[in-house]
Amino acid sequence: MTENRQTMNEWNRKISKETKQKHGRRALVAALLFGTALMMSGCGQQRTENAQAYRKIGINAMAEGDYEEAIKNFQLALDQSRGQIRNLELDICMQKAEALYLNGQPEEAAAVCDAVLDYDKSYANAYYLRGNLYLQQGDEKKALADYEQAAKYADADYEIYIQLYENLNRAGKRSEGEVYLTKALELKGKGRYHLTNRGYIYFLMGDYGKAKEQLLQAVAIEQKEGADDKAELYLAQTAEKLGDGETAEKYYQAYARNHADDSIVLEELGNMALEKKDYVEACAYYQKGLQTMNPVNEQLLRRGEIAALEQLYNFEEAKTKMAQYVLDYPEDEEAAREYLFLKTRTAVADQIAEEEQAAQAQAAEEAAQSAEEAAQEEESAQQ
Repeated sequence: MTENRQTMNEWNRKISKETKQKHGRRALVAALLFGTALMMSGCGQQRTENAQAYRKIGINAMAEGDYEEAIKNFQLALDQSRGQIRNLELDICMQKAEALYLNGQPEEAAAVCDAVLDYDKSYANAYYLRGNLYLQQGDEKKALADYEQAAKYADADYEIYIQLYENLNRAGKRSEGEVYLTKALELKGKGRYHLTNRGYIYFLMGDYGKAKEQLLQAVAIEQKEGADDKAELYLAQTAEKLGDGETAEKYYQAYARNHADDSIVLEELGNMALEKKDYVEACAYYQKGLQTMNPVNEQLLRRGEIAALEQLYNFEEAKTKMAQYVLDYPEDEEAAREYLFLKTRTAVADQIAEEEQAAQAQAAEEAAQSAEEAAQEEESAQQ
């Protein structure tokens, strides 16, 4: 009995020591993630609202490319936590890590991912982002190891599987990336979310028939429920691959009605209108795309707008816009050649305009002279 009690006491001491170590490790992680937030005061609800407000400011700063401002506001958001770690704080940590990377601070970004994983070894987004950092640095072995962990803990997060594929595909490792698309197709579910993502995965794999089948079901549910996701966009892209331009345009327009800020879709609609020789509509779509906040495809939108203006014989405006374009994108040699062509066209147009003005002036002068001669003849006849 005494021996059993001693054994139990040793076990309790061991458990107590491990618990203290675990709590100590979590406290260290909290300090790494949240800095000096532990002494802050205020009610929990107010702190949460403050955190969400700072997070939103950080996201907006990221969209505008002001990464230092984003980092500052993400840290202010974390400072509201008083060391409490919830899904909100973990998400903000990932956003801060991304901003650090984009600001040219990959080591600091990786440190944030490390700290999050010390706290929660099943946090898929941290593996995913750290894997991206390794891939960018050329450490393929570590990147693939982290990607494997990201997929392991992704659950039903299709976006992680799709991003893993797209990153590896861009790195010239399409076959490795397709492994994750295949894993994603093994996820079970019949709702709109699953149908949409499975359809897009089939699209990425080049199986446009299955993509169309899944996406048509997703769109039908979307229209019935009044929900909003990317099923219409993916269906438009699939129809385009199948050579069905009319259906593609139909779904692009349907998607654009609820996504007026999607510059990629507006560019696609502009391209379609240009192909149909509806240059006024094409120009309007390109200009709408340029009016969105920080369009990622600004260069393509500007080229499309110039092309539409040329087709509308608005050479002067096209030349003005092309002059600025070649300054902003000097690597576009074709545009530089086209600029010379536009200058020639506008010079010819100016010459034609001058000739027309001269002809109009001469015609007016001749008409005035004829009128004067007619008046003189009439006066002579009366005398």
